[in-house]
Amino acid sequence: MDLILEKKSVIQILEEIAVLLDLAGENPFKSRAYSNAARVLETTGESLEELIRSGQLGETKGIGKALEEKILTLAVTGTLEYYEKLRGQFPPTLFDLLKIPNLGPKKVKTLYSTLGIQSLDELEKACQARIIRALSGFGEKTEQRILEGIERVRTYAARVLLPAAEAAAQPLFESVSSHPATLRASLCGSLRRRRETIKDIDLLASSREPGELIEAFTGLPQVKTITGQGSTKASVVLENGIASDLRVVADDEFPFALNYFTGSKEHNTLMRSRARTFGYRLNEYALTRENGEILSCQNEEAIYWALELDYIPPELREGLHEIGWAMNRAVPSLIEYEDLKGHRACHTRVSGWRGASLEKGPPPVHWATIPWDWRSQQSGLLCQWPG
Repeated sequence: MDLILEKKSVIQILEEIAVLLDLAGENPFKSRAYSNAARVLETTGESLEELIRSGQLGETKGIGKALEEKILTLAVTGTLEYYEKLRGQFPPTLFDLLKIPNLGPKKVKTLYSTLGIQSLDELEKACQARIIRALSGFGEKTEQRILEGIERVRTYAARVLLPAAEAAAQPLFESVSSHPATLRASLCGSLRRRRETIKDIDLLASSREPGELIEAFTGLPQVKTITGQGSTKASVVLENGIASDLRVVADDEFPFALNYFTGSKEHNTLMRSRARTFGYRLNEYALTRENGEILSCQNEEAIYWALELDYIPPELREGLHEIGWAMNRAVPSLIEYEDLKGHRACHTRVSGWRGASLEKGPPPVHWATIPWDWRSQQSGLLCQWPG
């Protein structure tokens, strides 16, 4: 059975349904059932596909018949009418308010139903006008904390440049990889793919003692706030405002998890499609044949070899042409520092030109170019960057 949505996406939707039910003022037990189901799916070792195929989904504690049907519909079709109707009752920006610490669905519902507040900007203006403190259950201190929370949310939401993310990630990675409970560890996500900007730092580790590793991670001196902690995953915000996640898996799952959580989503889709051409199923846990037999892969390279592909470096995994390259043994080499042959620099002879109106025309300049080997020009290798 091919699923449209994988477990991670289904979990996210179940959690969102729980919040929407709280916003709608539904029975708390109803919303709790969805959040519990999300937590059960997150902590179970099996993939969603395995749970459905084996019939164990409905037998899992915390997932009744009604929830089983909704999860199955989500996974197979990628949508759920019940979820879409709930979403239609509220503006999507309302979820931004829930990112503010200590501002839960009940208070967000009050803000929305009483004052019509739908966004962070509207909430900020209401706080600055001292309107929020007059609401029941809020007060002056709550109003001030909300303003501080808005500022924090905006800070944390910003993406950071790759060098800054690498500098923040290095001590985290060293701490995780050197921990006695760690078998293997790696950075993953957009940081491993070396994107220009990074939203958060994703780490992956394998261990026989995941709880011990999670505790050590959340206790690192760089951690400012713990935003989520389970038996195999923790989410934190660092002192510098960058968010970071650590996932811990079994060692035989590590290559598959590393490949999946490195991404990109588009690359993962191409990899699953490639696996299906061989009659295999690929997810974050394993590469399996149709009969359920697991193909052993000791590292990430082995996954590509099993699919008759050359290894694709993380930097090229953006869902573009990389599968075709790997099929034809034509994966391009990454540019190394030694490939740099020259640097073109631009200078102006006029001081104080910065910020001048373009109506004056472009500043008079001269070019200084360091020559490079003619063979590099002939090969088409990019050797110039603007100064």
